Amino acid sequence: MATALVSAGQSIIGTYVQQDIETRLQQDVYKKQIRVREFFTDFDRLRKGWVTEDKFRSALSMINFHFTKEDIEEIIRRYKLNDGLVQYTTFCNKLEEQFLNNEAKAQVFQAPQIFNQDEEDTVKRLMLAIKRKIATKRIFLKQPFQDFDRTACSHITIDQFSRVLNQLGLLPKDQYLQLLIRQYIDNGNPKEVNYVKFCDDVDNVQEMLSGVITGIKQNPKDVHPDDDFIEDKEGLDLISTLFTSKKLTDNINTLHQVLKKIQGDVVMKRIRIREFFKDFDPLRKGLVTESQFARILHLQNIPVSEKEIQILLSQYKVDKIPNGQVDYNQFCEDVDKIFTIKGIDKEPQAQVPQIDDSTTLPARRRYLQMTEQEAIQLDELLMKYKQAIQNKRVLLKPVFEDFDKTKQGYITTNQFLRILNQFNLFPDPVSLNLLLKRFVDKANLNEVNYYDFCRIVDQSDEGVAISRSHADAFKNYVKSDNQSQAFIRNDQPNDFEDLMAKLRRIVKEQRQRIAEFLRDFDKLRSGTITVTQLRKGLSMAKILLSDAEFQLILNNFGCKDKQGFVQWKEFTDQVDQVFTTKNLEKVSPSEDVPLMSTQYNYGRVSITERDRQVAEVVKKKFQYFCKATRLDIKQFFQDWDKLGRNKVSPKQFRQTLATVNFILSDEEFQAVVKIYAAEDDGDIRYVQFINDTQPPLEIQTESGASQAYVGVKPKEKEKLQPSVLLEQIKVAVKVKRLRLGDYFKDFDPLRKGLMPTNKFRGVLSQMKIDLDQESLDLLETMYVVPEDPIRVNYAKFIDDVEIVFTKTGLDKDPLMKPPVHIIPTFLDPRDALTQDEEEALHAIMLRLGEVVRKHRILLKPHFQDKDKTKSGKITFTRFRSIMDFHKLPLTDDQFRVICKRFAYQGIEFNYVEFDEILKKYENFYQ
Repeated sequence: MATALVSAGQSIIGTYVQQDIETRLQQDVYKKQIRVREFFTDFDRLRKGWVTEDKFRSALSMINFHFTKEDIEEIIRRYKLNDGLVQYTTFCNKLEEQFLNNEAKAQVFQAPQIFNQDEEDTVKRLMLAIKRKIATKRIFLKQPFQDFDRTACSHITIDQFSRVLNQLGLLPKDQYLQLLIRQYIDNGNPKEVNYVKFCDDVDNVQEMLSGVITGIKQNPKDVHPDDDFIEDKEGLDLISTLFTSKKLTDNINTLHQVLKKIQGDVVMKRIRIREFFKDFDPLRKGLVTESQFARILHLQNIPVSEKEIQILLSQYKVDKIPNGQVDYNQFCEDVDKIFTIKGIDKEPQAQVPQIDDSTTLPARRRYLQMTEQEAIQLDELLMKYKQAIQNKRVLLKPVFEDFDKTKQGYITTNQFLRILNQFNLFPDPVSLNLLLKRFVDKANLNEVNYYDFCRIVDQSDEGVAISRSHADAFKNYVKSDNQSQAFIRNDQPNDFEDLMAKLRRIVKEQRQRIAEFLRDFDKLRSGTITVTQLRKGLSMAKILLSDAEFQLILNNFGCKDKQGFVQWKEFTDQVDQVFTTKNLEKVSPSEDVPLMSTQYNYGRVSITERDRQVAEVVKKKFQYFCKATRLDIKQFFQDWDKLGRNKVSPKQFRQTLATVNFILSDEEFQAVVKIYAAEDDGDIRYVQFINDTQPPLEIQTESGASQAYVGVKPKEKEKLQPSVLLEQIKVAVKVKRLRLGDYFKDFDPLRKGLMPTNKFRGVLSQMKIDLDQESLDLLETMYVVPEDPIRVNYAKFIDDVEIVFTKTGLDKDPLMKPPVHIIPTFLDPRDALTQDEEEALHAIMLRLGEVVRKHRILLKPHFQDKDKTKSGKITFTRFRSIMDFHKLPLTDDQFRVICKRFAYQGIEFNYVEFDEILKKYENFYQ
């Protein structure tokens, strides 16, 4: 059998070799859903549409399609230009045309069934023999094939097709099997057979059931199929149908009428019709099967008949096979035209029709046809009814509502006539027929729309009635109480100290004193309360404990001489040690006060020496990994840390490391989790892990020693001068347009011009003037009051800084002009480059400017993506990783010079100034 199938497959493939190379490529591209254009864009940076021949060959090799040497030469010959380049855009458009055009798709996937006359005769005889055997054995053929067709695509493999035929005893000889398989390959894939078409050709279910059907005796009563339906005609007499259950026939015969009806339902029910189809089309091809199409309309509660579905299928079906594909994308666009018009942005003068009552009318009403003369007579009749009701001063609507218990707005025709007769408003037969034809609008002749009738002839104030009914609806409204669900705690502490650490942490975070909740239970201040009172007091303090925790408290603080009592005073004294120690005034000042622990490990395994050794090995490996790959791992963790907690779950931690190709074994992962797990929730503190493993950026100084750009100033640099510090503050004040007096006056109500040093630093922090400890100490030394060393003369500080805006005493000297303050560069004067470094930086910027202009690279957007705070600064490692990403690698010496030139306060890279200077170097080559 295997040999036969292999030979059959080879024979079929040999038949398909005659196909054009482009047709075979189109079939493979459609089957695998390949975006061919993406393989060529990497070789065409400027998107010109053509590449060299060697790059074209490289792109074809990446498509993972089997090409022979002759195939590649033929493709290049077709799309090669005169200058030796290959135009890949035309080639891609040719391969992707079946995605945009269904006719092109059908042409591509039409199987070339090539048979000679002898083979055609053989296939006919084989089909006839199979058909007779099925009729003789009464075999239902399609069901065994469907067991292999899980996706309902109407195709199965050659092996599955042969297996089913062998199972049913229908398998022919090898040479006949090859012809049968060739007959039913129709989707361009020589390994799949269309079993549905095969079953339709040979299966004869109707012939098998014909004998059973002919044996059934006919009903002697002749029943016409249209007896229960009445055609909607102008001369219809409704009086004759009062006591029958006649229904109106469906007069919707065109696609426009069906769409109008569906649009009315969509607008009325506010349905997003496309969302229902997407669940059945995971690949977003825009196609579903016939059965799925009808099922989706049913799910949306859109009432459509079988006739209307066939009208829709005749328009939107893209093939002619049973249960074929339906283009729901075009159907949804036609239905959504009721809301808007596709491409309206390109037509400014286009107008979308407004949605009103007439839009939903086809879905809500089915009016009978009336002539113009009948319409005039009906208007006169309704005016007479309106005048008669006004003269009698009666309301018809409450009487009609007595028969309409479900408040649908409809009653039966008999009930309608009874009410008219009750008020002596029964008309003559001609008028009654007109009245029923107008208000029978529910596709049957047995229900009357009394609501529309009362709205025309009744004189009641509907607005007052609606408001009154709305107000009465809240008369007896009872608000339900919030019900809390019971929750059982099963926390198991390791020991008594573990439990006390948890309690101390709770009271420290919530700033509670448990004694305040327990003191009221001890009226005599004996220091003991009952067990029930202890638990009640803890519940009032919102400290919920499990049975195991509460029992542990009883074991340690229970009264030995009094059964059922607890020493609450000793319990609260030990818990309150997190704030202070009792009898602290009796302790010697030189004696250290112990700090109580607030870290608890409920059920956690303690860290062993082996875990510490494994964790140290992992940290060294990761530090070397980051240094070798120039990796900034923090941004990957921040993608998971949406709330900025500086923590991620253990699963997210391991997944992030796997993303950057740093794989941990189970032992290493467990060791790292134990070391860096948080105490409260068990998440991993990734920031601490990064600080322990991230190598600092080393910058080479003039003396040859390496310094690290970290948060503090390098000690090797010269001491910061007061003039330089004051100039930095002036620049920050002028750039941010700060009014210093408004900040300082809030802390000096008497306007003395003085304030304590701690408040002075707090004001600088509010103004967001970032200064390190060295700068703050120097600034306080400059403006400290000699008589009072703990106070600062902030008035003098304001005068010295606000010289960038104005000068004091300007009102007394009108001819004086304040000096113009020029903002200096961001470059720190302590990081000034030497002459050799200036020349090296110039050469580097020349090279970068040429490459950036030639390849049209925009670096600033990539810097801004990493600058979450929009401060114009990024880390040095981010700068280098972005340069490596754009194929602009820098040596260590070049990187050191650039970082030294554009460093901001020695801790960040000023990419704004770098981009501005780089643009000037780009202009050298224009």
